[in-house]
Amino acid sequence: MKSPMERQAKRLPRMTGGFTLVELMVAMAIGLFLLIGLISLLVTTSQSRTELDKTGRQIENGRYALQLLMEDAAHAGYMGAYMPSKVVYGAPDPCTPSAADFDPASTPDPTVPVFVYGYDGATAVPGSCSAIITNRLAGTAILVVRRVSTTAVAVGAAAAGETYLQTAACPPIPIGKAFVVSSSTADFSLLQKDCTTAGFLNKYMVHIYFVSSCNVCTPASDGIPTLKLAEFVGGAMTVTPLTEGIQDLQMDFGIDTNGDGSPDCNVGNPSSTSTPAVSATCPTPGSYTWSTPATNWSNVVTIKLYVLARTLEPSVDWTDTRTYDMGIAGVTAAFNDHYKRHVSTALARVTNVSGRREQP
Repeated sequence: MKSPMERQAKRLPRMTGGFTLVELMVAMAIGLFLLIGLISLLVTTSQSRTELDKTGRQIENGRYALQLLMEDAAHAGYMGAYMPSKVVYGAPDPCTPSAADFDPASTPDPTVPVFVYGYDGATAVPGSCSAIITNRLAGTAILVVRRVSTTAVAVGAAAAGETYLQTAACPPIPIGKAFVVSSSTADFSLLQKDCTTAGFLNKYMVHIYFVSSCNVCTPASDGIPTLKLAEFVGGAMTVTPLTEGIQDLQMDFGIDTNGDGSPDCNVGNPSSTSTPAVSATCPTPGSYTWSTPATNWSNVVTIKLYVLARTLEPSVDWTDTRTYDMGIAGVTAAFNDHYKRHVSTALARVTNVSGRREQP
């Protein structure tokens, strides 16, 4: 009699069974559904990441534009060692800055240009700016900031073609000789406090901020709205793109009507000679006289900035039906296109004007 082990050894091995056709088709169908799900997830994630990148760049561009404008506004009115107190303010052409913007010998007080100036969306720029501020986006405002450079240089280091301010510090300072503004180094004869060393020079700077309808405008426009800067460099006005996607710039100007360094009235256009109505935007006009635009601009101590930034690429599944509050300039109409937008606002203090008026 054979043992169980022997009987087991003589058994033929079983045939290993494979997948049937039906099982194979079911497995392929399940795998296909899983693959479709993974592809759909990948596409959705990629689209979300793209939209997130667009929005991130849009917000960052708006914040960067605000930062640039706020920093320059804070420096507006800086005149090196010269501290203007009793002066007469003029509003010269921003696109032809020169030593003629200043007159230290004018009587009874020296003449200096207003440190902050602007044009609202409805105001055209001067004719001299027409060849410089080109492709201005309709309805957008323009900000002009005047100051001198915070970096002082020796007379021998002055760059040709640039205009500089030199301040007198050697007492007694004759009337009409408190400062010199010129583009010729031969004119800089003022001395420091030791009455021996020549005074340092600070470059005269005029910055004009505007919104262009294009970043690259020639030979063909790229259609990307861009914040640009026009400034006087080497004897000529130069335009530099600052940040793309900026579609609108508007400003509310805070006017100091009583000389204490704080804004008492907010207006959209200080060039207006009409007394603003008593309203939420101008609650306390008081006895202030609005008849001289240059005086109004000289009393600007704050600027509330409104920057409307949009994405650089459209989003097909988005239609912008929103409106945007741009301060005194009003509320925009809905754009009804496929670009996403965001308004960034900030209050900039014109420190060199307001700070000189504060009482200890």
